Amino acid sequence: MNIFSKLIAYFLKLPAQLKGMKFGPNSFIGPGYDFIFLDLSNVEVKKNVMIGKRAWLQTVDSGKILIGSGTHIGRDVVLSARNEITIGENCLLSYRVSILDHNHNLNRSENSPMKSGLTPGQKITIGNNCFIGANVCITKGVTLGSHCVVGANSVVTKSYPDNSIIVGNPARKVKSL
Repeated sequence: MNIFSKLIAYFLKLPAQLKGMKFGPNSFIGPGYDFIFLDLSNVEVKKNVMIGKRAWLQTVDSGKILIGSGTHIGRDVVLSARNEITIGENCLLSYRVSILDHNHNLNRSENSPMKSGLTPGQKITIGNNCFIGANVCITKGVTLGSHCVVGANSVVTKSYPDNSIIVGNPARKVKSL
């Protein structure tokens, strides 16, 4: 990175750092991220991570988000943790990926879904060197092994071992690498 790029990166991530987010060396977050009213002290980004424009990062209660070194995350991503979301090293998440370790509690008798509360979070783990395609949704409790590929528009609701190619809604394993 040249000095101009470093300066831009510094000013773009400064508001997140003031909210407690921890960045490793040479990590970058794009403009327009959405966490104005959030505490980001439980978000940790390792070295050489790039997070694209308009990211929405949220930790609820004592939830944690951990992003491994060398990972690149596309624009419009949503990461919301009530328990923990761990993304391994050297992963590539395309644009509009949603990873939420909890749901809205729809079993309550409240009139408004906004007042229904959230279900308990279940940890999500994505191994090293994974590729997550565009518009993918990964739901609570999922573990993806290392070297997995998830096809665009997939909804991942269960765990898969290393070297899996996963596609569909609901996602299913179609091949091993």
